[in-house]
Amino acid sequence: MNRVVYFSRGGNTKKLAGAVARGAGVTAVSVEQFDPSETTDTLYVGASIYAGAVDGGLRRFLAALQPSQVKTVIVFGTSAGKKTALPEVKAILEPHGISVAADEFHCRGSFLFANRGRPDEEDLKQ
Repeated sequence: MNRVVYFSRGGNTKKLAGAVARGAGVTAVSVEQFDPSETTDTLYVGASIYAGAVDGGLRRFLAALQPSQVKTVIVFGTSAGKKTALPEVKAILEPHGISVAADEFHCRGSFLFANRGRPDEEDLKQ
C-alpha cells in the first residue's frame, strides 16, 4: 500500500501532493490527518522549505515514524529557492531505520513575489 502525506503552509505542497496522490491512485492527507496505525510500503512525503528548513511540525511527525509503519519514503516538495528537504528528511528518518529514496521531486513554489504561479501545470505533470 502506498500513501501520500504532506505539510503545506501556502498551498504549494498541497497542490503537488494532490498530483502525486492521483498518480499513485490514493488520497493525499496532511500530517495532521495521517493515521500512523496503518502500515505502508511507500510513503510519499511532501516536505517543503520554510526559512531554510522543513516545518517543525513535519519534523516531529517524521521523528515519530517507526520502521514498522513505513518501509520507504520518497520526498517531494517546493521552495522559493534551490534548497530541498531531502537531506533533512534523510537525517531524521535514516537513523531510525527508515529508507529514504535518493531521488526526489522538487520544484519552485510561489512565495511573495518570487515564482508566481508555481507550481504550475508543467510542474504537476512531472
